[in-house]
Amino acid sequence: MKKTLLTLIALVSMAFGASAMSLKDAYKALSNIPNVSVTQPDYNLPMDISAMPDYGFVLSDGNLATAYNLNVAQTKETGYAACTILNQVPMMNIINGACNNDVAAFVYVEPTGENSNDVLIATLSVYPGYAVFMYVQNLPDATCEALSKAPVEMEGNYLSLKAKLQGDDEFSIILNKAR
Repeated sequence: MKKTLLTLIALVSMAFGASAMSLKDAYKALSNIPNVSVTQPDYNLPMDISAMPDYGFVLSDGNLATAYNLNVAQTKETGYAACTILNQVPMMNIINGACNNDVAAFVYVEPTGENSNDVLIATLSVYPGYAVFMYVQNLPDATCEALSKAPVEMEGNYLSLKAKLQGDDEFSIILNKAR
């Protein structure tokens, strides 16, 4: 009986390991789901990413994918597709986030070298209906640590994640009706 159970656990572990997705691959898949397109930063972003190269947040072409003003059917379609993809990213890569039936924000980190990390940030909001996915490479360890320690507040369709960076700088994600 023990052998059978251990064999079953090993097979399940191998299956999950085989389906694990890197953050780069997850971002590529997320940027190709229905209603989402690669875009340039604009005022609609729920993330405060105003020129933060000192902390590794550099938005270049191709690392931001968004969908705005989705109707109910589009929101469901995009949300289900995003969750299917994000469920393939190893759970150990999630360093912060929260989710309820109205809003979700997740921060994933994947170490790529000494003091270098890839980061995927995914935000979804049912009202007003949007999804934003950001992929950043070469984020320093200190910035990732600040993101992991950021307090999260969530109530209904409001979510706030505010990371204190070095100095007085802050990286924040705010999801609410206005954004």
